[in-house]
Amino acid sequence: MDSTILDSIAFAHPLHLALGDSAAGCVRAAGALNSPGIPQVVFNLRDDLSHGPLDDGVARAEYWRACYRAFSDWEYDLADTFAPWDELSRRLDRDRHDAVVVWAGENVSEATFLAMACHRLAGRPEQIVHLAVPGKDGRNYVAVHAPEELRAFFESRESWLRLDAAARTVLAEDFTRIRDKTGLLRRWQQGRVLGVPIDHYDDLLLQACSARWAPAARVIGKAMGLCDPANSLSDLFFNTRLQALIAAGKVQADGPQRSALDYAVRRASPPGAAEMPSDG
Repeated sequence: MDSTILDSIAFAHPLHLALGDSAAGCVRAAGALNSPGIPQVVFNLRDDLSHGPLDDGVARAEYWRACYRAFSDWEYDLADTFAPWDELSRRLDRDRHDAVVVWAGENVSEATFLAMACHRLAGRPEQIVHLAVPGKDGRNYVAVHAPEELRAFFESRESWLRLDAAARTVLAEDFTRIRDKTGLLRRWQQGRVLGVPIDHYDDLLLQACSARWAPAARVIGKAMGLCDPANSLSDLFFNTRLQALIAAGKVQADGPQRSALDYAVRRASPPGAAEMPSDG
């Protein structure tokens, strides 16, 4: 892979590619700071690639709809999660961008995003530049940085990595591996994206869940906080795993699970165990 800092590479009309509302919002804000560096053309791929199927956009949309069940009354509204990638190609054709700048740090979701971008954009003429966002307080995510910091990364070019044809091919092929071999749950481990069993993080929920009744949303939030920095998981993911633990009898719920704000949970107790008061 050509990882040369791009001192000699220039582009006039790049499109910036970010994963998720938070990252895209930060990049847009960086471009609004009266900077001569970052244009405000930011395309947001609204997804979390750390979990869920990657081989079929319709199946992935159904997976996301399932994630929202028992979490909130909002329903995932895309019929095909890969449709925005098709829109991205149409945007590149229409607006004649000469480069795509992919903002991504070394974490499971954004590393998968970078590989997927190379796969989806294979054969296109635009330059692809990886803006390799460094870590901050141990967290290698775009959205942990203030807009001023992102502007500085862009302007210094020290984080720019040119993806030549060979590098693009390697990353595109790695996405094929991730798609076909890692299953429904992935981790950033030893410098690459690897698959783990879907129940890999269930112990975090059980650690967050005591013998006392506590709001389900609080337990989900505690489990999120126990994730290691390179492998943050969302509330939606932990919601699905909490439902699985309830179904398996490892966690008890005090009523119907319509929304994570509407019911409380506790670790299942042996028969005859004393009732514990609520945590509030």
